[in-house]
Amino acid sequence: MKAGPDVDALIIGARVAGATLATLLGEAGHRVLLVDRGTFPSPTLSTHYFRGGRAVGVLQRLGVLDEVLSLGPPPLVHNYTHAFGDEQPTVSPATAPGEIGYGLSVRRAPLDHLLLRRAGRAPGVEVLEATRAVELLWDEGRVVGAVLKTPGCERRVSARIVVGADGRQSFVARAVDACVEEWDPAARGIYYQYVSGWTAPGGGTPDGAEFARVDDEMGYVFPSDGGTTCIALSANLADYAWLRRAREERFLDRIMARPGLAPRLAAAEPVGPLLGCGPEGNYVRVPRGPGWALVGDAGLHQDPWSGHGIDCATVHATFLAEALIEWLGGRASETEALSAYHRRRNEQALEIYRRTVTLGRDLRQLAQDAAPSSAAAAATLPSAPGH
Repeated sequence: MKAGPDVDALIIGARVAGATLATLLGEAGHRVLLVDRGTFPSPTLSTHYFRGGRAVGVLQRLGVLDEVLSLGPPPLVHNYTHAFGDEQPTVSPATAPGEIGYGLSVRRAPLDHLLLRRAGRAPGVEVLEATRAVELLWDEGRVVGAVLKTPGCERRVSARIVVGADGRQSFVARAVDACVEEWDPAARGIYYQYVSGWTAPGGGTPDGAEFARVDDEMGYVFPSDGGTTCIALSANLADYAWLRRAREERFLDRIMARPGLAPRLAAAEPVGPLLGCGPEGNYVRVPRGPGWALVGDAGLHQDPWSGHGIDCATVHATFLAEALIEWLGGRASETEALSAYHRRRNEQALEIYRRTVTLGRDLRQLAQDAAPSSAAAAATLPSAPGH
């Protein structure tokens, strides 16, 4: 008798999307191997704003929201919008707060580590760090596993499905030659730095994200965990190239030119280096095929100016988990389940993606007094179903 596969799901990539998926599958009683080429905790370039009705809702569903809050991120219940030249911002409610009522910003090193530990606590989930997928295994046109490599060891793992949750440079997406549904060229780049000692407009503990657009350039403030705050700047291609030539000095000058931010930035202290995420193309890939699926940035990536990366990664991981549970539980065929995942992802994300790409070509399309924030780019869009 032919032996069954080693695991139900082999998930390549153990950050937000992969860890979320592994947790939900494990809690549903399925055998999961979750691997990542990195070790944890470790940082990664990332967007920083998580909406209450999306990513924060997923954290609650996973049972880790209290752990995340224990890291110290303040609940972001407001948006503060700074018109150029005005020291006092316009105040509005947080975007897409959902039933939770607030957004969050958490640095990726502690967030990813926390989610990895949560996945490891789920029954049936094995976690391997410092482990790379170097080859997919095929049988008559179907992915049936992968060859994994760790220092000094190589291992063949068979699986009912292999999931690429391995980011923008996804090995799985390349190996299966995933088709591209939509593609748009890069239009922007972003720099950001963490600081300590940041205060809310008017003083006191920060309680909201801040947005300050000047022409085709957006400044952001995201109060984060551990007493830190993320200060970011999104620039078009020409300005990003100019910033790169003297990035620390020019980044500081651009932020200090915003009267609503300058005094508080002058009083804050940098924490760590200035980080940059260069211009990258936007894409939507077909996220499924025989024996494989893609989730997170492996399947869909959009410029970070609109701040939807973590929201999409977490919500789409729940969509894929629900589809796989239906299939692995015998209630739907693989094709039916993965087609449903594909459809739900596109219904939730394509309008956001297209709006991000269109407005990202020139942020002057945003009315200064209407929707200048990263959150507001999709303020009128519905929250993800079920969150």
